[in-house]
Amino acid sequence: MKIGLLVAGPVPDDLVSRFGTFDDMFKALLSKQDPRLTFASYDVYEGKFPADTKECDGWIVTGSLHSAYEKLPWMLSLEAFIREAISSGQPTIGICFGHQIMATAMGGVVEKAPSGKWGAAVHTYKIALDAKDRPAWMGGDAETISLQASHQDQVTVLPESGCLIAGNEFCPNGMIAYGKAGLSLQLHPELSSGIVETLLHKRRGTGMTEQDADVALSHVNDPVDADRVAQWMVQFFHQSRA
Repeated sequence: MKIGLLVAGPVPDDLVSRFGTFDDMFKALLSKQDPRLTFASYDVYEGKFPADTKECDGWIVTGSLHSAYEKLPWMLSLEAFIREAISSGQPTIGICFGHQIMATAMGGVVEKAPSGKWGAAVHTYKIALDAKDRPAWMGGDAETISLQASHQDQVTVLPESGCLIAGNEFCPNGMIAYGKAGLSLQLHPELSSGIVETLLHKRRGTGMTEQDADVALSHVNDPVDADRVAQWMVQFFHQSRA
């Protein structure tokens, strides 16, 4: 199975040598679960798109320093691509910015968090579905998932076609499914504690108050469920859509 990485923004240059690119992170995350996967990357933030949605078997929309409500030309093209992929049954997963742009593509609303705060370091979401109502790709009986967060924007209005999978008090619409072809998550299964810690130090006293940054830093090394969520992602790609 070939997965197309729709890269919505670069990792800052000073972090690439230590932590790699978004491409590197997602390849490492998913290949651990399924070494047979292959990948292709497209810098959509530079207007470099696949020829069509069938060019790969599935798609991942990455994070970005941009906001989905900026409505830049490449974002409008990305929204159209997402809608076409989902409507044609091509499995498409959005992470962080990818979660947000998928929501706007499907008719939802993205805004800054009402509190004005950052969601940063490890956050825990409660699964919103009873075990009997969960899609097959989830499996198991987990009641929560914990992953790294790094965002101010969030989905504030759930699209009509979206099914809420998980969230928390800070970010109620944290994980959304769109039928069998669309899945999105505000949290980051691909990010290490090291890169989040580095970003928090950069934002401390500038993008974030020192107090908020210190609280986040105290949770940056909390346990995460990256392997479980990566397994969900792989199972989502492989599931039957008949």
